[in-house]
Amino acid sequence: MVNVWLIISVIIVSILLLAVSVAVLIYFSHPDDKNQAWIPKIITVLGLWIAFASVLILPYDVANSSGNGGGLQVEILWYIVYYALAILLVVLIPFAIWYYENENVTDIEDEDEHGRCKGPFWSALAYTVVGFILFLTLLLILWTQIGQANIPVVLIQQSFRVVTPAGSGLLVNTRSCTQSVGCVTTVFNWVIPVTFPVYLMAFMAFLGWFVFSSFTGVGLMALPLDLIYGFIRRPKPMSTKVYYEERRLLGERAAKLIRVGEKIEELLVKGESRSGKQKRDDGKNIRILEKHYYLLKKDLDMLTIAHKLKGGNPLWYFMLLFNGIISVSLSITWILHMCIFMLPNSPQYTFLNAFFIELSNAFGTGSQFPLMGIAAFAIYSFYLMAAAVKGNFKLGIRFLFWKIYPMEVNNTLMNAFLINTWLLLLVSVPVVQFCAFAFPIYAAYTQINMIFGVQTRYLTFFRYFWVNNAFIWWMLLVTALTTLWLSVRPRDDNKAVNEEIEKIAREKYDGAAV
Repeated sequence: MVNVWLIISVIIVSILLLAVSVAVLIYFSHPDDKNQAWIPKIITVLGLWIAFASVLILPYDVANSSGNGGGLQVEILWYIVYYALAILLVVLIPFAIWYYENENVTDIEDEDEHGRCKGPFWSALAYTVVGFILFLTLLLILWTQIGQANIPVVLIQQSFRVVTPAGSGLLVNTRSCTQSVGCVTTVFNWVIPVTFPVYLMAFMAFLGWFVFSSFTGVGLMALPLDLIYGFIRRPKPMSTKVYYEERRLLGERAAKLIRVGEKIEELLVKGESRSGKQKRDDGKNIRILEKHYYLLKKDLDMLTIAHKLKGGNPLWYFMLLFNGIISVSLSITWILHMCIFMLPNSPQYTFLNAFFIELSNAFGTGSQFPLMGIAAFAIYSFYLMAAAVKGNFKLGIRFLFWKIYPMEVNNTLMNAFLINTWLLLLVSVPVVQFCAFAFPIYAAYTQINMIFGVQTRYLTFFRYFWVNNAFIWWMLLVTALTTLWLSVRPRDDNKAVNEEIEKIAREKYDGAAV
């Protein structure tokens, strides 16, 4: 029998998630994107909605499989969501990023000398189609060649003794799995082919794990520490004299950055022939410039709050402290759960599994609608996504491996929205699989546990990473290294910033440095 309450709750939660996605877009959007860039905005809202919903389907799957069951085909819902997620990752968001980045191309440039279209739309479409064909080709080759799961099975064989009770007319089988009755246990691998949707989910999860384990490993420590340091280093009211002195120092930093930018622009405008190494150094120097521009803006905002707003609203900074304390507890419990339950071959304590089950049964909700368990699961799973985003930004701004796309209130352009939405979608797949690995007791008998906990876990090739917990070990290692690094250098102080700017400002730009 279909559980009507589950259907109603799904509709309500879906509407709420859509409202949250729209609110995030409005809250962070840059004024320059007002009343324009509608296609990237729609794709961003859809991407955020799918990313959030894909995580919350798991507790819904738990509620549907509990007790007498909800009577709903959650497996079909999983397939629909992950097909949509794959289209967003491979087609829609790459197309929107390329189109938005090149939207300023004039109409005159829409055709080349042969009359062929080469505007931003057609360029974006061409690159997207090529990328999609390559992705689909690789996926189909892997699925047809190694798309099978090697599931370990324990076969128990034992003898039967048939007893016919007098006068009953019935046959009763009595079995006892002991050596005395010839019980034999055999372990073997059950090889079964998986369907294309299941392999698609596994393939996206495998790709996402490299990003998820690295970024989340950093974010598990960086997120709570940054929140707490935000309270500790909150702006204090300052006198006008100190304000003008600090502003003068910021002006000197800005002047140096302008000179650095002019040197880079001068070289790029000349169009001189550059080697591959020189081009990579050019990109690194541009990222250094963007990093210090971002830090300069943050310092100017803090200075303005300290003087003109007399330190700002103290409630905001106490909220940062509160969230930092909550984040510390979430990070510690996640790390403990990995060490206590996920890594040992025979865990002695179920830890968060027991916590979620107890909350699901709280307040008499039971299997009808385990509200407290869903809320706790949502907090823990969304925290992993937030940690991944923080880790991406932390690595980008500290080590300059890639261009940073910070999310700033009323100052976020659509390219930053699209990149961060793409990142959330990419990590949402391993987040769900990670939760399936982490909570097999809480998620017992669910469709996602059958998909991620059984079929994809033992897929050919992928199984060596997942069965041996390679990504989890890497995540813990990154977390330990991040803890050590942030303990020594929690942030770039003004002295270090000025020294780096001085260095690149005074050196002659020869392709290795500015």
